[in-house]
Amino acid sequence: MDEFYIKVRSDLHKIPEIAFNEHKTSAYIRDFLKKLNIKYIEIGTSTLAIFQGKKDIWVGFRGDIDGLPIKELNDKPYKSINEGMMHACGHDGHTTNLLYTAKWLQEQIKNGKTLEKSVMLIFQAAEEGKGGAQVVADSDFFKEKKFQGLFALHVAPDVEQGKIGCICGPISFQNINFDITIIGKGAHGAQPHKGIDSIYIGAKLIEAYQLIVAREIDPIEPIVLTIGSFKAGEVRNIIPEKVEILGTIRFANTDLIEFLTKRVESINAGFERAYGIKIKMMFKAFYPPVINSEKLFNVLKEVVPKEKFIDNIRLTGSEDFSFYLQEGNQGLLFLLGIKTKEFNSALHTATFDMDPRALELGFKIFRDIMLKLEVLK
Repeated sequence: MDEFYIKVRSDLHKIPEIAFNEHKTSAYIRDFLKKLNIKYIEIGTSTLAIFQGKKDIWVGFRGDIDGLPIKELNDKPYKSINEGMMHACGHDGHTTNLLYTAKWLQEQIKNGKTLEKSVMLIFQAAEEGKGGAQVVADSDFFKEKKFQGLFALHVAPDVEQGKIGCICGPISFQNINFDITIIGKGAHGAQPHKGIDSIYIGAKLIEAYQLIVAREIDPIEPIVLTIGSFKAGEVRNIIPEKVEILGTIRFANTDLIEFLTKRVESINAGFERAYGIKIKMMFKAFYPPVINSEKLFNVLKEVVPKEKFIDNIRLTGSEDFSFYLQEGNQGLLFLLGIKTKEFNSALHTATFDMDPRALELGFKIFRDIMLKLEVLK
């Protein structure tokens, strides 16, 4: 098992590809499935491995496959060979884990085990900001299936290796993505009175948004507002006409969506009147929160030894796994600890890495969930 995880994860780590462009990664997955005579269907660069059981009741497991546009700084034999791209969120590990699950399941069937229920292994494209899960979830093939449960794991570098973290209810946050363009009036840096300083106004606008979080929302509500990009100007002595800002808001309580939308629109209108500028904004609620089913949470607790289980832990990020759970499907996302003295860099950083052997616990949980749900007999 160790050799499998080390080799396959290394193979995948070398070839990260960004959302909806995972052509080599998909080819690797499909090649693997073909060699094992496992049926699959293709939905773009997503691949659904299908194990048809006696009953048309389905249990699904998701592993995401895309990388990020980050230049890797790790100097390892398996480092990325795709310039400017990296598996900085552990999706290569998720894919490795799901491939081993496919291999194990096919071996069980060949060895005479009966597949009582049907299993779908979802090798999903474009989790990182593009909502690849929605493409799969909206497909006729997926929608016609009756699921007993859908499961996914996410590696967690802030959870000790060998531990599992989870929570009943919301485990990941709703996100709102926003793109802002502020149009002021350009001027010479030595004559600011002849222009409208879009940089200054942009800074004040960010302050105003942060004030919503700090002073207008109940402190017990978990909410984070982050500006990830602020672009303006090229020259030190020219006040640029335009500023472009990219940001995101993450929170658990979806009732806040309407309030946040109205407050941001109100602030923008006030800034336009006060400063004589124009603000263009795209403000879109995207990934819903993942709400862990109580029933499936209890299944997880039964298959994870008590000494390995950490309750009441969640992601502050968002996860498109939530799209699979929008039409009444029950689901569960749990966190797989990978933190060690050597491997402790955060997700989405250029030095993120993991010991692939940590993934074995993830497989064992997927396996034991199938056994608990009597998928195999």
